[in-house]
Amino acid sequence: MTTPLTVLNNSAAAPRWKDIRDAAWTAWKAYRDGDVAYDRPHRRLLTPPGANAKLAKGLVPIYGLTLAPAGASGYQLCPWRSPECEAACLGITSGRSRFSNVQEARIRKTRILMETPAAFFRQLYDELAAARRKHGNDGLKFAFRSNVLSDIPWEYVAPQIYWFSAHNYDYTKSFDRAVRSLNPDWEGADLTLSFSGHNWYECETFMQMGGNAAVVFAEPKDHPLPESYRGFHVIDGDQSDLRIMDTPGCIVGLRAKGKINLASPFVVRV
Repeated sequence: MTTPLTVLNNSAAAPRWKDIRDAAWTAWKAYRDGDVAYDRPHRRLLTPPGANAKLAKGLVPIYGLTLAPAGASGYQLCPWRSPECEAACLGITSGRSRFSNVQEARIRKTRILMETPAAFFRQLYDELAAARRKHGNDGLKFAFRSNVLSDIPWEYVAPQIYWFSAHNYDYTKSFDRAVRSLNPDWEGADLTLSFSGHNWYECETFMQMGGNAAVVFAEPKDHPLPESYRGFHVIDGDQSDLRIMDTPGCIVGLRAKGKINLASPFVVRV
């Protein structure tokens, strides 16, 4: 039987999630008790609205936690990836991610999480609290995407990161996580299941259950996406990244970006 943290065979280290989870709660107690005496391990952990082209597209300001994708940091953060999606990862091939200083910053943040998690979470709670204060202190006027490039089950590792914003969302390639997110008692982010090139049956099943699936199409920038695919309505996911506004049971269509191989099964050609 697999667990939410089962990792595929790879050369990157499997994170010690139990220890990281314990550290997250230790940091939460310090934050809750008003302990302000701590050293910030990084200049800024959150990607602010406007600093990422995709996060800039939303009805409310979107903050993101952008860590190094897959095993780029030496720790595997995408346990449910496929070889094709890893090869096409936007964190390596697209936008500002092509620049080494951007990649290095993401790797450093990831290693801080893995190696000094209590300090990481203590700062993260402060940054999320600052975002909440800045946008009205009710959590309704900003959104949080906790896995911009990673696929960490934060609902297990540190669910308290979702207690600052009322609009939490993510993409995942874990069918089990996506299905659990449809439960009314779910306390994690609103999840969109991502097509990996090999999990169409799972995507189809999830959409039939009322969820949404993200699919990368070969259409270039500024070209229209197909209106439907395999019987499911396609909405334009490049118009906004705020997935909590999507109509249930639809495909979230995304255009191929960066250096993605258009012949890859990860990319749908219509």
